[in-house]
Parts: sequence; C-alpha cells; structure tokens
Amino acid sequence: MKSSIRWIMNPRIVWMILLAFAVFSISPPPARAALIESQLSGGQVVSQQVVELETIRQALENELVAQRLADYGFSQQEVQLKLQTLNDAQLHQLASAADTLAEGGDGLGVIVTVLVIVLLVIVILKLTDKQVIIK
Repeated sequence: MKSSIRWIMNPRIVWMILLAFAVFSISPPPARAALIESQLSGGQVVSQQVVELETIRQALENELVAQRLADYGFSQQEVQLKLQTLNDAQLHQLASAADTLAEGGDGLGVIVTVLVIVLLVIVILKLTDKQVIIK
C-alpha cells in the first residue's frame, strides 16, 4: 500500500499530470454554434426567410415602389416570380434595403438638422468672440 502511494506521489508523475492538465486547459475545444429557427407558442416555425419575404412584400405594396417598378416595365407577376428565385443572401439584402425606405418622409428631419448645425455654429462663434461680417 505504501509503495502505491509513493508511486502516485512521485514528483515526476505529479508534474507530468499538471503539465497535461495545463496543456489541455490552454487550448479549449472549438465552440460550434448555429442559428435555429424561431418557434411561436402555437408551434409554428418562423424562419428568417419568411420574415424577409414579408418585409419585401410590404415594401412592394407601397404605391411609389409599385409605380417605379411599373415605369421600368415590371409587372406584379414578374416581380413575384423574381422574388421566388432569389437566394437567402439576396433576400436579406433586399429586405434590409426595404427596411430603410422612408415612408412619408417630408424633409422635416433635414430641416431640423440644418437648424441645429446653424445654431451650433452661432454658439461656437459667440463663445470664441468671433464675428462674421457680410458685406
């Protein structure tokens, strides 16, 4: 019994075990992850593709977009056929672009931004005791 304890407590074996644990703890195994589809409480699966197609469909219902496509000579049927042939990356790109469409933008944001910039310039000029003289 004493010889087995002596063999286990041998400094060379202890250092080899510590070295092995150190090597394995320094390089962890690669992590693997993947996206899974969302699931509603009713059990229906909602895929990203369905959500993106819905976003694109809503954008295509916009009168301005429909008119612009008609100006280019595309009918609603041609657009729907083309949507069915797009791959996932193209659908994502088109849905992202559809999200950025300004609905009913009247330019109020631009006017407010310009007024804020003018106000900042005036405040900076007053704080530095500078004057702008227009002749």
